[in-house]
Amino acid sequence: MQRIEIIGNLAKDAVRVEGQNGGNPFMSFTVICNEKKGDAEMKVSYEVTGALTGVLDFLKTGKQVFVAGYPSARAYMTKDDQPAAQMRINAHTIELI
Repeated sequence: MQRIEIIGNLAKDAVRVEGQNGGNPFMSFTVICNEKKGDAEMKVSYEVTGALTGVLDFLKTGKQVFVAGYPSARAYMTKDDQPAAQMRINAHTIELI
């Protein structure tokens, strides 16, 4: 089983999402991490979901967080018919830094 840990900043406020077909509600938010490779710097975006916790109200745009969980990726086509990918994390640990 793979596990991923990241530290980054929230791109926007976390939101509460209702589960489909009466499923449990959860929270969702985007974390941006800066990666350095030599002289180049790139930003990597992760879509994070996790069980509702007491930190939901504190997960606001720009806050720095630590997230640990299980990674997945999704390939899709953009509106311009260009291939793209989205990194996702099903979080089991979320901490404010």
